[in-house]
Amino acid sequence: MTDIKAIIFDLGKVVFDLSFERVFQSWATSSGGQFDDIKSRFMFDELFDKFERNEVSPEQFRATVSQRLNLKITDQDFDKGWCDLYLGVYNDMDNLLVGLKQNYKLIGLTNTNAIHNKVWTEKYADTLQHFEKIFSSHELATRKPERKIFEIALDHLKSKPEQTLFLDDNLDNINGAKEIGINTILVTSNAQMMKDISRLTIIK
Repeated sequence: MTDIKAIIFDLGKVVFDLSFERVFQSWATSSGGQFDDIKSRFMFDELFDKFERNEVSPEQFRATVSQRLNLKITDQDFDKGWCDLYLGVYNDMDNLLVGLKQNYKLIGLTNTNAIHNKVWTEKYADTLQHFEKIFSSHELATRKPERKIFEIALDHLKSKPEQTLFLDDNLDNINGAKEIGINTILVTSNAQMMKDISRLTIIK
């Protein structure tokens, strides 16, 4: 991988930590419901995927999820819970990105939605400034692991797949990138990612 010219980072669970457990707990608290019940009923299904492609509006998403989970809460409480998943930036991530961008073009590529976008772009602004661009699924009407979103990223980078490295914590997304020839690192922990990227790149 000595000819790598560009690196694409997933964001959640790669650059910063997050936990959907916090979402379910927040909704349980605001609705008076049970955490286990809410967690068991929530589905990362086609509705979720469509929301990340901006094919479903925030209003439609709130209404459908609230009905499924029997949440009788305000839109404000729904959004507060939905955005409560974001935790801290991983250790040494800023130093890593500063070192990498001396030699590589860096972009972020994230599956996200219109409600979440308002929160993470502000919360992690200091770290995200190290990327030359962030590509978000809901703004592109396509999401990982679909081929189109990787092609959009490569076109921006002016980089061939074999000259590009992609990091993600989701195996389906990794396989989607591999299908078009992009080099990949499956992220299972911050320590493992740091070790693998140090082995495969030049960091100043």
